[in-house]
Amino acid sequence: MKTVYVDGKFLPWDKAVIPVDDLAVLRGYAVCDIIRTVGGRPYCIDAHIDRLFSSVTKIGLTPAWTKQEIKEIVLKVLEKNSHMDEANIRILVTGGSSPDFFSPADNPRLIVLATDIPALPALWYTKGIKVITFFQQRVLPDAKATNYIPAVLALKEAKARGAVEALYTTRDNMVLEGTTSNLFALVDGTLVTPENGVLKGITRKTVLDLGAKLFPVSEQDLSLDTLLSAPEVFITGTNKGIVPVIQVDDYVIGTGLPGPGTKALMSAMKNQQGGLSI
Repeated sequence: MKTVYVDGKFLPWDKAVIPVDDLAVLRGYAVCDIIRTVGGRPYCIDAHIDRLFSSVTKIGLTPAWTKQEIKEIVLKVLEKNSHMDEANIRILVTGGSSPDFFSPADNPRLIVLATDIPALPALWYTKGIKVITFFQQRVLPDAKATNYIPAVLALKEAKARGAVEALYTTRDNMVLEGTTSNLFALVDGTLVTPENGVLKGITRKTVLDLGAKLFPVSEQDLSLDTLLSAPEVFITGTNKGIVPVIQVDDYVIGTGLPGPGTKALMSAMKNQQGGLSI
């Protein structure tokens, strides 16, 4: 039985609950972050907790814990779930119970749980994936909020069209990010990723650092036309790592196979993780 941390207590999975008057339940008012382990240890834990705190403040909540306290709770949850070789650590900060069922009362709750890491198809990495475009702009893109209704709808459409992911686009045909991923393209030899209107992922930062050793790197607006004409495109994420994109909607990217630049970055990522793939 997995152990979960909820509002100050470590509990068995089936005993972990929050009150129904919590704004996370009533209004979807909460933020989250997800850390995966590599070799049994949480990868980039400090960066993830920094982003969690940023998300908390951006939605108007006041953190009730220090970063060190949350880090210690995360490590304790892992210790209590030592039967798991590798895990995702999901951290949620909820809006807390509300007297009027709408307004935060400055009593957020902290939830930390360990879950299994999903096994992703090997063909994603060797053959590449198809993605679709989906018109959507998140209200607070730089806060990792738990309102994933648009993402759920976008991913449902993607799956219906034989795709793995959906890329958000704006009214003026700029491409932003995926439902749970960041986007990269090689454009005229430069590694490009959208800068504005996106959640800046931890894996995104790692890829930018690794990419800077191989290519010129640019964070900038990325139009759909530019994306479709790029010889290489890929997405990144905590669980996905680097996944080559070979088709966007009905358009084939480059040769229709993962390109050399993408493969070089995948290799660099693997080496950085001590030979472990993420």
